[in-house]
Amino acid sequence: MDIYLASEHAYHLIPQYTLEVARDRVEQKKANLVAGTVGALLSRPKPEEIQIVGAENRLEPFWHIAIFARTVFDRNRTLTIGVTGPEVQRVTVLGQDVVVDPKAKGGPAIALAAVEHCLDEQRASRTFDAVTGEKADFSKYLSVSKTEIADLAAFAPEGALVVPPQIRATAVVRQVMTEVVKPVQQAQIIHEERVNVEAVDLNFRPVYAFEYDWAAKGKRTVVEFDALTGETRTGGKTLGDQIKNVKNALTRDFLFDVTADAVGMIVPGGGIAVKLVRAVVDRGKS
Repeated sequence: MDIYLASEHAYHLIPQYTLEVARDRVEQKKANLVAGTVGALLSRPKPEEIQIVGAENRLEPFWHIAIFARTVFDRNRTLTIGVTGPEVQRVTVLGQDVVVDPKAKGGPAIALAAVEHCLDEQRASRTFDAVTGEKADFSKYLSVSKTEIADLAAFAPEGALVVPPQIRATAVVRQVMTEVVKPVQQAQIIHEERVNVEAVDLNFRPVYAFEYDWAAKGKRTVVEFDALTGETRTGGKTLGDQIKNVKNALTRDFLFDVTADAVGMIVPGGGIAVKLVRAVVDRGKS
């Protein structure tokens, strides 16, 4: 099996809303967002009762992995073809006489040795939370404006909290591999077994988090604002204190770890000869 690895990339997705615009929009809806459905029905708070106590501008990482698999192989088959009646003794097929088997299952038939020339192609594009490794649908962000991060180790936009990925490339590439790389059933000859890893992209998407305090109810709520879509959700969290304890460094070699030595681990199953044919990656960058 030959595995072709595309060039790996890290991207900073460009916010479509500023922190100030996001805060203004959340402020206008904070009473409903903080009180929730039950609070809005029983004791709707006044906006002045709810105070903002913190704001966080952060960049959350996710992986995008796209893989295409192509297998060309031959498979032997015996084709059983029924004849029109018990009176048929032989059938001439492509200039050759074939004797009818009167005891064939399903009635008198002829059996032809054949070779099936097969092509199997599979493609999958998946996104994963780069902190937890869980599969999540971030596909709506793949077409947004972005800039490539040339130096991951130095990636620290002013005023933004960069959430360090905890999941390396091999872990998520392997998950997608299990979807597209399947054992070839009853193949006599495999002419081509090729896997194109078309995308191994680490993306950082902007999220604003606003923490509100409803003192009268002793309730604190974090409202998250998606800086790409403008969507809001409650039940979020602030990550600043948690990230201080994270030791993983943002380095290319740590995160993009699909190498010739590791490639055998990303292919499901065992006993398959695997070769990393092409790795268009500049390992000199940190």
